[in-house]
Amino acid sequence: MFGSKAPLITLFGERLTKQFLSESISALDNLIFALSPLGVLTAVVSVIRICGSSSLRAFVGRAQEGPAEAESELLPCVSESTAELFNDGGITRVFGRPKIVEIVTWENVNYRKETVTKIGTLKDALQDDAWSCNSKVSPSELPELDIPNLSLNTGIKRRAQVWFHCAAILGGVLQTATIAYAAFTVFIYPQHFQKNDKAVASYAFPLYLTGSVLLFIGMFFCAFILERSSKEYYLKAERPSKIYWLQLGNQDVGDQVFNTFLAVKEGPKSSMTTNLSYIKSIRDRRYDGRHLEIHSTLASTILGFVFQFVGLRGLHASVILAQLGSTLLMAIIRTWLRTERMEPDDNKMKDDRDLMAYKQQELDCFAFYLEKVESFDLIPPHMVPLHDQSARMKPAEKLLPDAGAPLGIKLIQTRAQLSRLTSRSTQSINAAWDEMPVRKIAHNLSKMIESTMDLISSWGVEFDDTFSFRIGFECKGINPGSGTQYSGQSAIDLMWRGDDMRWKVDATEMEAVLGLWTWSLCKSNRDLATSKLFRIVGLDKAEASREETYLYFRKWIFRTLDKRLIPSDLIGDQQRLFGHEPKDHSSLKNLLAIYTSNGVEMMTAQDIFIQFLKTAFLQVKELGGQVDISTGAYRRDPNLASNTHINELASRFEAHSLGSREDALLCIVPVLKDRGLLPDLEADSPKTRAHKEEYIKQDNWEEAFDLLLWLSERSEGQHLESSVYELGFLCRQALLGGTYNAHIKGAEQIGNLLRSDIRDWFIRGPFVPSHWKKSQDRIQWWDAFSTQLGWIAWNISTKVPDLGFSQPTLASLNVQQTLSGGNDAGHDVVEVQKSIEAVEYWLTSDILVLGHGGPRANDEIAFDWIVRNNHHALLYFLLLIWIELSESWPSLIMRAYSFASKNRSVSAFRTLLRYRANIEAVDPHGCTALLMRIQNKDLDGVKMLLQYGADPNGKPNGVNESHKIRPLLVALGIGDYDIAELLLQNGASVDVVDQRGLSVLWWACSSGNLAIVGLVLRYNAAIDPVGPDGTTPMRYYAEKGKVEIARFLISKGASTKFDDMSGRPALTPAAKDSSLRNAPLLLEGGPGIVVDKKKGLTGGSGVIRRPPPSYD
Repeated sequence: MFGSKAPLITLFGERLTKQFLSESISALDNLIFALSPLGVLTAVVSVIRICGSSSLRAFVGRAQEGPAEAESELLPCVSESTAELFNDGGITRVFGRPKIVEIVTWENVNYRKETVTKIGTLKDALQDDAWSCNSKVSPSELPELDIPNLSLNTGIKRRAQVWFHCAAILGGVLQTATIAYAAFTVFIYPQHFQKNDKAVASYAFPLYLTGSVLLFIGMFFCAFILERSSKEYYLKAERPSKIYWLQLGNQDVGDQVFNTFLAVKEGPKSSMTTNLSYIKSIRDRRYDGRHLEIHSTLASTILGFVFQFVGLRGLHASVILAQLGSTLLMAIIRTWLRTERMEPDDNKMKDDRDLMAYKQQELDCFAFYLEKVESFDLIPPHMVPLHDQSARMKPAEKLLPDAGAPLGIKLIQTRAQLSRLTSRSTQSINAAWDEMPVRKIAHNLSKMIESTMDLISSWGVEFDDTFSFRIGFECKGINPGSGTQYSGQSAIDLMWRGDDMRWKVDATEMEAVLGLWTWSLCKSNRDLATSKLFRIVGLDKAEASREETYLYFRKWIFRTLDKRLIPSDLIGDQQRLFGHEPKDHSSLKNLLAIYTSNGVEMMTAQDIFIQFLKTAFLQVKELGGQVDISTGAYRRDPNLASNTHINELASRFEAHSLGSREDALLCIVPVLKDRGLLPDLEADSPKTRAHKEEYIKQDNWEEAFDLLLWLSERSEGQHLESSVYELGFLCRQALLGGTYNAHIKGAEQIGNLLRSDIRDWFIRGPFVPSHWKKSQDRIQWWDAFSTQLGWIAWNISTKVPDLGFSQPTLASLNVQQTLSGGNDAGHDVVEVQKSIEAVEYWLTSDILVLGHGGPRANDEIAFDWIVRNNHHALLYFLLLIWIELSESWPSLIMRAYSFASKNRSVSAFRTLLRYRANIEAVDPHGCTALLMRIQNKDLDGVKMLLQYGADPNGKPNGVNESHKIRPLLVALGIGDYDIAELLLQNGASVDVVDQRGLSVLWWACSSGNLAIVGLVLRYNAAIDPVGPDGTTPMRYYAEKGKVEIARFLISKGASTKFDDMSGRPALTPAAKDSSLRNAPLLLEGGPGIVVDKKKGLTGGSGVIRRPPPSYD
């Protein structure tokens, strides 16, 4: 029974048959398949599935089957609907376009005639003539070159062609031997090979022979049709090359997940070689619709099997066994021909596969593999050694580097090229690797940088058409040696595109730097990829450890962030601004850091953005925008400083998915602080004053105090002093306010300020680092402030009846009821007492009382006493009162500036200018502070006024132009050479005139000081200005007998040809003088004199006979 059924085995063997057919690429493969075939039924169905009509496909139950399913099972080709993937050493055919890239490296010659390694696709290599194709079709016309053929090129290690010929010969021998054996049993020894003790039937052998021939023909053409349903192109390397196949990890294709895989086809010892070939197989539909050939093949195969089966049943059982043995032996041989397959160890990335798959960083790992790099870290550009400063990519090197390019530069170029090869420009939309986290963030970072440049440009900042910012790096190779460790810089360029009026940056370069750094960090410290990260506040460890950093963080950044102190050694020496804290770390904690849920790639992108901002803000002179305080929006802090331009940057940061708003501020604010662009927002800022005044109008003193206290706690240096003084002044206003609520809040706040420093309230507890200690100067300053504030509070409490309740508290705090100066020795006691009384009057009286009184006689000595004794808080309060009253009494501002310059008080000037008090304010006589100091011949006072913005030409508001008193004219009139020279050096004009029309030279001559006359002439004052009576200075002083002045003016070029209204020359009056006392002197000093016999001496036009003495 087994013998009669055994021929049916030929029908089956589906898996082996499909495997062989899907790997057949030549007629020799078809011949081997047809000899002693197995899987007849599979072959027939396969032909129908690939080339059959819809009716035939319906006949075999495949009517609804799409072409991709059949192609993936039966053909070696790839197409837009079928592809191949590595599957742990095997090759799996899948539907669609998975993420796998085929990369070729080959030797090339760059523009410097140097041999370099170029990276590209097969199409790039063909176009560069590094590879050739057996077909005459051009590389651009080769279809599906971007879809790798894995099975034919790396999945199957094909044996030498001689083995295929041997297999074909052996198959022919076996098939022929089987037929010969059947003939032997029928025709030579029929008596020995009977069937059921009878001779075999006469039809048996003919049917067997006919069936075997028809089956061979049918199976051959089945394989032939399937093989010709795909077309193979044979490519060969013409230059030393390598081929790489890189597969993205964590891919979900169908119901399978495919891991990272890197395979390579190369020469011995991982070298490039020209002994490389590549088979490109694509779908060919030449047999679609050729029904005659299809039906003939199917008929031959089916009839052949039937005839062979019937014939074998009529022959001796040994023939059946011989046929079966021949079939099984050929099945083994066909399988043996392709048993050498890939091994899991062929994956070059098996060691780091899990780490790569976490963030899909296969391209970064591949770049490390290609360039043999161990680590790549970013560092600030200023840390790059001087001899490496010039190492940066040039435009010509972007795609084809120098042979001698440093390792780090080559690594960036390689990674950037890999990015281009896996982008949508070279891959289809589905096959592009655009879903990688690093690529997404790099794209967002590029868009954010472009958007930031657009925004800064819209502020009026001018850039060149190309803007670059530098990235410093350290790169270390795998191989030991000095040449494998390198520090350098890479410049990332932004180009202004005039067509769409926007900035553009190469996102592939951004992705290269971001991805390489991220991969290096994760590779060197695998905890970074899974741990919670922190970012230090500031641009380096030193800044993160300073108290002032905590202050601006609490003012501009802090919302709901998790702030902590961390040890400085967690940052390391790479100067990156983020890290993670081990659970068992117990070192001294001294750096302010913010914990975040961002991943490593996000943190590295933010660090790169910070480096960009540091360069971009070098072009910004002033940030601009509106500064204000946002109130009531945050859970942990009631207020937050804000600026419209900073808000615009932060909003774009969020919109481009680079992090939260807090992340944006952590990147932006420290850079603005470092560049000196962070706007001032203190208690004396205009916006703050506006909010404060609004609260006061609403009798909401608590909010007013909270606002100023909030700012004072977060201020530093001079801003701290002014903010605290503003807070103290608000206390004074509250005590003098008309409501009981004001008195209560004012007294309460004064008590708090007298008890302790406000910074002690704000920075306290275990959060404070040990090195944050108040200086002795700070302690002394606070003691002085509290003493002065307490004195004011006590004196107000004695004047305001409702404030009696505060006196016990003030007394318990040891408030001084009288205030004396430590520097009053040598000064008149009566005058000192008058000064103190004047100060008390101004600082403890209600504003309405002060407004009715106006300036007082003792104001100057009061001001002098305050400055002399360093009562800075009292000075600040006094100036604020005068500024408040300046609308009614403008002369208070003039006096303030005059007194400040007299006493050389820098703090007074800062306060006045901070409040925009007009430095050109005048008294009722039109006199400015500058004129006052000039009249007092106070050179240093004049210098100070000019330094702080006083106009050397005098521009007092509210004074008619023709009646202005010019500072230079006053200085010349009083004969002060030093002040006049100072004014001229600071831009005083020599073309001004007084209300009578007299010029600078007239005023200089009036001083009688030839040095002053020479001074104004050196600054190009007119030498012959005509006065109101039509005369010139030279003639005027000649007529007056001021010979020295006249002679000096002549020596400087004064004309002797000007006539007066009667037409007389300038020298005529002197010549006609009866005593002629001036004539000889004039003759000595100047122009030639002609003696007219009729008219006597007259002025001539001769040359100077003797040079005049020099006076300047």
